[in-house]
Amino acid sequence: MTAILTVESASKRYRIQRHRPTSIKDSIIGRLKGLHRKDNFFWALRDVSFSVEHGLKLGIIGHNGAGKSTLLRLLCGLGRPTTGRIHCKGQVSGLLELGSGFHPDMTGRENLVTGGILSGLTKRQVLAKQEEIIAFAELEECIDHTVRTYSSGMYLRLAFAAAIHFDPDVLIIDEVLAVGDSRFQKKCLERLAAFQAKGKTTILTSHDTEQIRNLCDEVLVLEEGRAVMLGDPEKALQCYNDLMRQRTEKRAALLSGGATQTNLVVEHGSRMGTLEASVCAVRLYDTQRRATNTIHSGDSLIIELEYRLTKPLPDVALTLGIYTEANTKCFEFCVASAVTTVGSLTNAGRLRCQLPELPLLPGLYYLNIGLYPPDWNYVYDYHWQMHPLHVLSASEGYSGISGVISVKPVWSVVKE
Repeated sequence: MTAILTVESASKRYRIQRHRPTSIKDSIIGRLKGLHRKDNFFWALRDVSFSVEHGLKLGIIGHNGAGKSTLLRLLCGLGRPTTGRIHCKGQVSGLLELGSGFHPDMTGRENLVTGGILSGLTKRQVLAKQEEIIAFAELEECIDHTVRTYSSGMYLRLAFAAAIHFDPDVLIIDEVLAVGDSRFQKKCLERLAAFQAKGKTTILTSHDTEQIRNLCDEVLVLEEGRAVMLGDPEKALQCYNDLMRQRTEKRAALLSGGATQTNLVVEHGSRMGTLEASVCAVRLYDTQRRATNTIHSGDSLIIELEYRLTKPLPDVALTLGIYTEANTKCFEFCVASAVTTVGSLTNAGRLRCQLPELPLLPGLYYLNIGLYPPDWNYVYDYHWQMHPLHVLSASEGYSGISGVISVKPVWSVVKE
């Protein structure tokens, strides 16, 4: 198959100005004094090359600051590479960061017409799709209000609806699939899957590993502006995790004065991180608030984390998941901001999470727990298979079920 998009040795450099003139006079004087020569330059991308075939679903991953958003902006035509070239055969529609694409003083309806025309459609084509877009975004009551009055969720719903209904050859999405409530997110993902099923090309970035696995055929890994690898999603995610581990080890060595060992073996499993924020103890309680690591299937579980900060931190991200003994994920949830979820953190304290019921099949499970900085660039503290959870059969358990979830099927005969 022929490539619909080709990137050849693309690099992007930005000037970091030390002298910022506030008038023409300041600019002239600065030039005469040679102050502009003291500016620094930052390479956001360095010598990135890859090609995307028709119908390919490409994911781009990397830590914050790796160059993902810069690359997507160049692919959308919002700027040119400093060196190298980018060539696309077809119409490109981009769903980038909040604030790009729509004029705040125009209504949602006016922005749809303007955006459609800029995307290569005629006004008649845009008007033919307009009502369908508005209905999908569920913005019938406020479509004639200025976009300035929209919430971030309303803005993103309209942007996603417009981008995918304009039916481009290449759809580019930058970290904005989590729009609206879970019902609307499901609708967006279903529409995206239908778009991909038509043989359209998609390029997306996401910190959600499940989205990368489910929505991508190949994944490009960026690190410090360079392409590290391009390949199978599982191998790419492993590469991404290895890079995070390396950054964590470097930071831990710097903080500890040269020591490089951060993988602390405990009774079972392992632990790694810089320990700037650490989980000192994990306690499990049953429905009677008794400390235990054994519950019955369907019982509720209370998880209490005792944490400690070595220095004041503005915020912390948290992950907590339950995995089988074979490391199969039962579920995992991410808290992007502990401050937003539970309030400000003191230097030491306890966090409590209650799971109203755990319908797990009998067996041995482990809690995997992680603390991270809000940008997820490295790991403060990660516990892998350190905390066991034994699940016993419920008294009214149903036999003959395999997997990880305990259900209670009810069978009956359908009478004709």
